[in-house]
Amino acid sequence: DAMRNWQFARIQRLVAHAYAHVPFYRARYQAVSFTPRDLRTWDDFHRLPVVCKDDVIANYPERMLDSRCRRDALIVSRSSGSSGKVLDVAYDSAAMLVFVMAGLRLYRMGFAYWPWHRQVYIYTSPYPLNSLCGLYPMTFISTLAPVADVVAQLVALQPALLVCYPSHLAEIAAASTPAQRAAMRLRCISVNSEMSTQAERDRLSALFGCAVLDEYSSEELTRIAAQCCHHTYHLFEDINYIETLDDRDRPTSGVGTIAGTNLHNTAMPMIRYKQDDRGRLAAAPCACGWQFRHLTEFQGRRNDAFVLPSGKVLSSGFLLDATYEFLLAYRSAVRDFCLVQTARDRIVLQVVPGTGWNGEVRGMIAARFTGFLEAGVTFDVEAVDACIKTTSGKRNPIINLTTRHT
Repeated sequence: DAMRNWQFARIQRLVAHAYAHVPFYRARYQAVSFTPRDLRTWDDFHRLPVVCKDDVIANYPERMLDSRCRRDALIVSRSSGSSGKVLDVAYDSAAMLVFVMAGLRLYRMGFAYWPWHRQVYIYTSPYPLNSLCGLYPMTFISTLAPVADVVAQLVALQPALLVCYPSHLAEIAAASTPAQRAAMRLRCISVNSEMSTQAERDRLSALFGCAVLDEYSSEELTRIAAQCCHHTYHLFEDINYIETLDDRDRPTSGVGTIAGTNLHNTAMPMIRYKQDDRGRLAAAPCACGWQFRHLTEFQGRRNDAFVLPSGKVLSSGFLLDATYEFLLAYRSAVRDFCLVQTARDRIVLQVVPGTGWNGEVRGMIAARFTGFLEAGVTFDVEAVDACIKTTSGKRNPIINLTTRHT
């Protein structure tokens, strides 16, 4: 109750600020005859118009930023464009400090992360800092670095924490020996930005001898949720107010589209911003002791779900689980994969073949996956040299070409 009251007070101030100083929100709220004085209850808030990525792209920077801000003093982050559309998000320095400290707390959810512990992060570009005032040193490795070089650096640096995409972690595991992985002396691995299953993370955890925990964040909202050591996705309630919406943008207690209101960024407010990922929210105790709500039934991007001719929807989370389930049985045969819906009635599994790939494995995979589909849907398996990735090097394991760009 105290957290919810605190969130609402922050939201009231944020909405009043956006109405007064951000042209986009003032016009959006005036169009529905809303003024900040009308925001007295949560029901009032839930009637406010939602904001989507196209709104941000169309109005940035002139109409999305606080009109009083000095733009050269803002910190600008650019999304990777995994949905085919790139957007910029600007933060003031005070908000960025909050988000950095939230990251520190995120890693401490997984292990005892002390100021002398080194972090290695594999990313598209380096962070604007390499430590926190000389503590928690961080080392950058480019996503484009050869995997053999990455393994060598991890052995040499022996970081306590590794932060990377799940696909890069799988590549490191495949390219390293048990002795090399032991020599890395990792205490925790945080993966982000790509979909991965708990089974996949458990397998990688066994290989590296430490916890592999998933983080859910975005450029627009920053920290949203992260797994604790018990694999529960805890929302960062003091960073964002998160809600799930039905198809008419009304709050739902069931699985819905995730929307968030960032409680700190006044330079470029994000109020009821739709992430287009899907999941359910729950309030339940966790063995770790955290009181924040949980994100459950996390299904990945709405636009990556497959819609069959009958109208049946297969969520990207289900598809990833189903694909990973049977590909685990053929580890030597499948180096990488990507499941693509090219039409309502056609699905293709791209496979980068391994040493054990042959016609029998192809046939068994096709027969297994066809069982998940309905009559009239064609399923093909294609051997490729490389699966589709975003321009930043992210792996796209589930792609619906009928609804999105790649």
